[in-house]
Amino acid sequence: FLHVSHHSQYQILGKLASKRRKRLDLGKSADLGGNPHTIAADAANVAASGVPPGNGEGSQSRRGRVISVSWGEYTRQIGIDGTSAAIKEAIRVAFRLRTKRMFWLEDEEHTIRTIDRGMPIGNYTLHIDEGLAIQICQFDEFEDLPIITEDKIFYTQDDFHDFLVGRSWICLQEYDSNRNIDNMDDLRPGVLYRGVRRG
Repeated sequence: FLHVSHHSQYQILGKLASKRRKRLDLGKSADLGGNPHTIAADAANVAASGVPPGNGEGSQSRRGRVISVSWGEYTRQIGIDGTSAAIKEAIRVAFRLRTKRMFWLEDEEHTIRTIDRGMPIGNYTLHIDEGLAIQICQFDEFEDLPIITEDKIFYTQDDFHDFLVGRSWICLQEYDSNRNIDNMDDLRPGVLYRGVRRG
């Protein structure tokens, strides 16, 4: 049997109580949820970023720079931390744009923005090029009158060039003025054209 004096008992109890208080203090400092100043700061961060702080995969640090892009009924979140080409490719994939049609983004103030990592975070509307629509005719060889009219839409110079090559034409010709066109930028919407063969 080990005899412990009253004085020693008080010293032991005092040390245990001190350790217990330190553990409680550490717990309080880690629990920031009860501090009204911390709650207010977190609320401000949520309002600014739209993302709750420290929310694992949903945190802004993990999401990076993200914009919201809408097209018709569809809205997608697009990360803009990559190159301009990568951002454009992400938009194409997100909205399943399978053609070479040009597109651009317009913000809520109707300002068209360059698509790159420096663009402001916000909501954007996607606009897609409607192309250039013309009419192309086949003509009666004897009376030189149109017999079949075809509506055609071009989106790029490559589309226009491939169309001419596919029909063995060197250019299009305006029916009324006989003006030859071999560049898409010189086409006029609604004008009637005919194909011109080499020789």
